[in-house]
Amino acid sequence: MVTIEQIDEFRKRTNSSYGDAKYFLEKNQGDLLEAIIDFERTRAGKSHGFQQKKNKDDFSKVFAEILQKGFDYRIFVEDKNSTLFSFPVIFLILLIPVWIIILLFFIFLYILGYRFSIRNVKNRNIDVNSFFQNINNKMKESGMNKAKPQNSSPQQGDGEQTPNSPDIVASDMTPPAKTEDATGKKGDNEEGYKEYTIE
Repeated sequence: MVTIEQIDEFRKRTNSSYGDAKYFLEKNQGDLLEAIIDFERTRAGKSHGFQQKKNKDDFSKVFAEILQKGFDYRIFVEDKNSTLFSFPVIFLILLIPVWIIILLFFIFLYILGYRFSIRNVKNRNIDVNSFFQNINNKMKESGMNKAKPQNSSPQQGDGEQTPNSPDIVASDMTPPAKTEDATGKKGDNEEGYKEYTIE
């Protein structure tokens, strides 16, 4: 049994609420020291989790900024009169396996008299930050959809089978055969199925 004196002492030492004090003291069978240690571990774990999420968000922002700069900074290949072509710096990173060929190509262009420059050109077409936000939102939506149970059909009683049930054998799904009525004439059964044979 936890006393009010223990709760007051716990609150005085931890700056917590009455509910927290009661919970941690009961959890630790009235041992004040163990309750305070448990409370501090729990509080540290919550702040640590928040710090990890903050670090993760900071890392993703820094990564998105670096990618955006990779698209914004472009290498221009120019002669005296015009620009031959330009491409984002990030393509050099993507083409690491063929750097020798690219280096030889740039040396060849330099010998022909072309000059190279790197410029910061803001690319309005590519926004890496919004791209990552879009992916994040779609992942959250798919996570929410998976978390919700999908009850597309009402529950059936024991012994009943639905047409979508995997227990139904294929022979059960064949349409009923034609029946003869009292006049001896073959016709459709009462469910309206018609049977056709193609040979």
